[in-house]
Amino acid sequence: MRLHDYLDYHAREHPDTEFAVLGDRTITYREAVNEANRLANAFASAGLQIGDRIAFLSKNSIEHALLFYAASKAGVVPVPLNYRLASPEWAFIINDAQAKMLIASAAYVSIADGFRGELKTVERFIAIGADGADGWEDYHRWVAEQPDTAPNRIITDEHDVYQLYTSGTTGHPKGAVITHGAVSSQIAQISLVYPGTLGERNLVVAPLYHAAAAITAFVTVSLGGSMYIQEDFNPLEVVQALSEKRIVRATLVPAMIQACLVFVPDIAERNFDSLRHITYGASPIAEETLRRAVEVFKCDFAQAYGMTET
Repeated sequence: MRLHDYLDYHAREHPDTEFAVLGDRTITYREAVNEANRLANAFASAGLQIGDRIAFLSKNSIEHALLFYAASKAGVVPVPLNYRLASPEWAFIINDAQAKMLIASAAYVSIADGFRGELKTVERFIAIGADGADGWEDYHRWVAEQPDTAPNRIITDEHDVYQLYTSGTTGHPKGAVITHGAVSSQIAQISLVYPGTLGERNLVVAPLYHAAAAITAFVTVSLGGSMYIQEDFNPLEVVQALSEKRIVRATLVPAMIQACLVFVPDIAERNFDSLRHITYGASPIAEETLRRAVEVFKCDFAQAYGMTET
């Protein structure tokens, strides 16, 4: 299967089901597929061909999640950038990937202007929420003028679905290329272990530039669930969401779990009745932290392990 097949299925069969939430904004599967189609057509109209790379620089957002599905439909390959990196690192990754487009949220437009002269292959710069920025096209205006039907492109499960970069701890970051078929296999394997139901909310607070958060989003959509997206990690906001927003599943790293336990004084008095499962990984967890988390959240915990390359 292709990544966008999951979105298309639920948009067709359950169009009014909640697709994603961020703050006061909620969109349904019908709205999501229409927006993904418009963005896919925007990519095609920009002259991007199947296999072309597009760099994306933003914290978590609904647009970030939709980007994967729109790119899947157009056959272009997202290169999500770690927003915590420095400008030389961003420039290196964009050049290494030979990205032809850079999409950035408003917070990073002025920073990107500082190194755009070093970018060798980028032909278009698109800004989200920074209308009027010099040298940048407005994202929403660029997308809105496109049709909401899928572009006529033949994409197979052997095409690349995204290119994520490793941390580069022993040298420069290296791009790991994942195909649609590989992602579909991951989704199938995870769904066997953690089956979900239509409309369940999954907290997406780990950064979507990371493989763990990306696959969390993909599995959620494959099951017809809703991504409850938080832009960045804040322990109080995470605990509030887990206790008040009908979150059923969450993916957190051990440091996030510990921060919730330490920095939210009333966490033990809160009710987490909707929460059934927390997946953690990316680093070891202290036994004391895990035991305390099980006691407080009263849900199942599972340790996940995987590589960016797979």
